[in-house]
Amino acid sequence: MKKLKYFAPFLLAASVLAACGDDKDVKSSSAKEDFEITVGLSQAAGGTLVDIAHQEGYFEDENVTVNRVGFTNSADGLNALQAGKIDVGLTFGTAGPLTFIANGSDFSIIGGHLEGGHPILTKKENAGQYTSMESYKGKKVGTIRIFTSDIVFRSALEDAGIDWENEVDIVEFKTGSMLLEAVASGKVDVAVSANSFYAQAIDMGLEAVAWSNDLQEGHVCCRVVTRTELLSDQDGEGYKRFLKALIRAERIKNEDPQVAIEAAKEYMKVDDSVIETIVNDPHSNYSSDPSKKNVVAMWEQMKDIGYVENVEDIDVNDYVNIDLYERALTELIEEHPEDGYYKEQLTRFNEQNL
Repeated sequence: MKKLKYFAPFLLAASVLAACGDDKDVKSSSAKEDFEITVGLSQAAGGTLVDIAHQEGYFEDENVTVNRVGFTNSADGLNALQAGKIDVGLTFGTAGPLTFIANGSDFSIIGGHLEGGHPILTKKENAGQYTSMESYKGKKVGTIRIFTSDIVFRSALEDAGIDWENEVDIVEFKTGSMLLEAVASGKVDVAVSANSFYAQAIDMGLEAVAWSNDLQEGHVCCRVVTRTELLSDQDGEGYKRFLKALIRAERIKNEDPQVAIEAAKEYMKVDDSVIETIVNDPHSNYSSDPSKKNVVAMWEQMKDIGYVENVEDIDVNDYVNIDLYERALTELIEEHPEDGYYKEQLTRFNEQNL
C-alpha cells in the first residue's frame, strides 16, 4: 500500500443503501496500487461527501483507505495540513486556504465539498431588526476571521456602500462555540456563522436573519485542499481516485438525501434531526467540483477588502489544480458511457473552471 500519511483509521461500515443506477458495482480498472489518505475536517460538521463515499464503498472501489482527523476550527486544521499531519483539508472553507496561500503556504485546491449555506444569526426577539445590509450599521457583529462567510459578509457590506471598518463594529472570535455564546449572551448583536453550527444555534434560541447565499449567490465554501508536493507522487493518482469517490458520493447525496443522514450517524453522535439540519439544509449545496472561477473571484474579494495584502506576486490560478478532478470525471464517463449524469457534470465543470 502506498502510504501518504496515517492517523486514526476509518471503521469500515456496511453499505446501508444501494448506489444509483449501474454505478454501484463498478470498480476502477486503473485502481491497482493501494493508497492511504488522511483527511482533516470539522468536528461539528463532519464530512458529508466523505461519509457517503465511505459508507457506499466508493473509496474501497478505488483502493483508497481514508482516515479522518477532526478539528475544532479551520486554522488548526490548516496548520496541521501545512505541518504534514494530514494530507487533505475538507471542510476548512475557501477563505482559510486562500489566507494560508497568501501567507506563503504551498497548497493546491483540487476539488470542492460545499457551496453557500452559512447563516447570519441573532436572538429571536431581535430578528425583525435586520432587513437589509443597512441594518448592520452601528451594530456589533461577531465573526471568525478565516470563515468564508466572513469574506462574503464584509464584501456585501462594501458592495452596499457601508464602511465596515468604521460603521460596523466587527468582533473576531476563534471558535464557532465562542461566537454563538457571544450573540446568545448579548456581547454581540449578530453572528456571521457557518452551517456546521446552525443546529447548535437553534438549540440556543438563535434565528437566521439571512444566509450567505442571499448576500452572494453561488459562492464557494469548503474546498478540497492539499499540499502541492503530495501531487507529484504518481501524478496525483491517489488524490484523483479520492475525488472520483467524492463525485459519486455527490450524486447519491443529491438523489437520495437520506443517505447523508445514515452515513453521518457513524461519526455524529447526535439526534437524526440535528444531523438533518447540518447535512441536508436547503441553503447548502454539496459539490465536489473545484469551481476555479469562483475561487479566483473570492481571492479578488479578499484583496479588495484588504483581507490579504502584499500579494501582487501571487497568481492564485497556480494554486487551483483542476486536472485531477477532470481526470476523475473523465474516467467515470468512460466507465458509464450511457449515463448522462457524469456528462452533465462535465458541462458544469467546463462552465465553472475553463
